[in-house]
Amino acid sequence: MSDQDENQKSAFFIVGAVVAVIVAAVVTFGAWATLGKAPAGAPAATAAEEAPAAVGEALAKVYFELGNADISADAAAELAKVVAAAKAEPKRIALVSGFHDASGDAARNAEVSRQRAVAVRDWLVAQGIEDSRIKLSKPAETLGTGDAREARRVELRVQ
Repeated sequence: MSDQDENQKSAFFIVGAVVAVIVAAVVTFGAWATLGKAPAGAPAATAAEEAPAAVGEALAKVYFELGNADISADAAAELAKVVAAAKAEPKRIALVSGFHDASGDAARNAEVSRQRAVAVRDWLVAQGIEDSRIKLSKPAETLGTGDAREARRVELRVQ
C-alpha cells in the first residue's frame, strides 16, 4: 500500500504544481495586460473608452456633408432637443455616437466620424452642458444599404 500512497502523493504534488503554474500565468498575464494603462483615478485617454452602450432610440440625429465635420444651421433645432433634455435631467449623460459608411479608407472614415462627434460635443458644451456629462462612443460603421446621408450622421441620446 505504501506504493499507492507514494503514487497518490506524487499525483497530488503534480496537480498542485500545475494549478500553481496556471495561477502564476494568469496573474502575470493580468499584470502584463495592464501595462500602459492609466493608473486608477487617472482620467481616461478618450471619452469613447468610458461611453456606456446606447439605449433606445436616438433623441436627435445630425447629418453632415461628405468628408465634413461642420455643424449646419439646420442641426441647431435637433441639438436643441438634446440640450433641453440634458438640462431637464441633470444626472443623466448625453451619449454622442458618430457613424460612417464602409466605402473608402476605413481609418479616414473613422477619423471624420470622430471629428463630427467632437464637433457636436463642443456645440453642446457651448450651450451649457458640462463636458463631464457628455460621452463619445467609438465611431461605428453604418450597416445595410440605406441612404448615404444616414452614414454621415451623429446620433444623440440622453440616458
